[in-house]
Amino acid sequence: MNKSGHIVIVSPSYGGAEKRFFDIFTALVRSNRPVRYVAPSGLIEKLQADYPERSDIFPLMIPVPLAGWSRIGFIKGFRRVLQSIPKGSHFHYPLNCLWPLHLVRGDRISMSVVDCTTIPTPFSKKQADVWHWLSFAFVKGIDVLSPAVFKATRKPWLRDRITLTPGGTYLVPPVRSVAEKLPQVVFLGRLVPGKGVEDLLRMLPALWEQLQTRYGTICRFKIAGYGALEDLVAQEVAQLRTSGIPVEFAGYQEATPLLAESAVVLSLQEVTNFPSRVVPEALLAGCAVVVRDTGDSREFGAGLPGLSYCAAELNAAELAELISNYVDQVTRSASFRDAVRAEAVKRFSSPGYIDYFAAIIFDTSAQESRLRVE
Repeated sequence: MNKSGHIVIVSPSYGGAEKRFFDIFTALVRSNRPVRYVAPSGLIEKLQADYPERSDIFPLMIPVPLAGWSRIGFIKGFRRVLQSIPKGSHFHYPLNCLWPLHLVRGDRISMSVVDCTTIPTPFSKKQADVWHWLSFAFVKGIDVLSPAVFKATRKPWLRDRITLTPGGTYLVPPVRSVAEKLPQVVFLGRLVPGKGVEDLLRMLPALWEQLQTRYGTICRFKIAGYGALEDLVAQEVAQLRTSGIPVEFAGYQEATPLLAESAVVLSLQEVTNFPSRVVPEALLAGCAVVVRDTGDSREFGAGLPGLSYCAAELNAAELAELISNYVDQVTRSASFRDAVRAEAVKRFSSPGYIDYFAAIIFDTSAQESRLRVE
């Protein structure tokens, strides 16, 4: 690995994919891989402000100066940054692959496909899918996050270059929280159609009745996030509260402090929940998680403490039983919380996952490192 690797983030802000690759970058640096992180200056400033405990990796972050976000502006700024990077270096694109910038430099390019709902094809209505498909011809390695997308995309002409992300998502293990766990059930995510928040709101009256009459469970609900459905969620929550249901709309909230105090997290996406970042984040925080059994959701694994699946057709009685049991276990038993966290670290913070991306970025054999991921 005589050439430095560069993870290039073509995005003005961070969501699940951007956070995951910041964690991957952090772990690569801390395992002594020669890697840099290239991103818009505003994104780097935000990451450095939000993760001060990672100051050891800040010197290896390369900002692309931008006064405000513009894709064209980023491309122009990145071209100037490339002038200071040796030709023939390695570049990995988690989101939007800018392969044309590297054609005359002789760089090695790899990419990830992180969209779990659509398949790269020249006939797609989504420009991003068409661009991904075109990029396949110019990259040396292709990492695909979704098992379903991987299966559909793995054509004969790509078999030697395309691999499936092992284990879905990756997180740098956070410091173990010592906060008191409250009997709080959380929905945390983007408030847009398909994420399940509308289904949850419709079901809450029946769910609350089940929790009271069958289990006598004292708990409260919190919905946190932002998106197109914010106003609708706020209105529905206000109506539910007038009927005596203890539910709160908190708007956008940082995941770490919210999960630290919560007992149960609901992941209710309609198409697939895998590999939603909130699931491992919650488990690493000692929360129990109920995942809607849609799409590839069971790829999170079986037998993990604190992780259960509910039917795709949401059922108040089933959810009430799961929530009641988990609220009791999480709030009362520190040993249960520690077991949840310990197994989550093994599953979602595996060194083999980092070996896999080192192999992708630096063009070494990925097969052996894939087998090491638990």
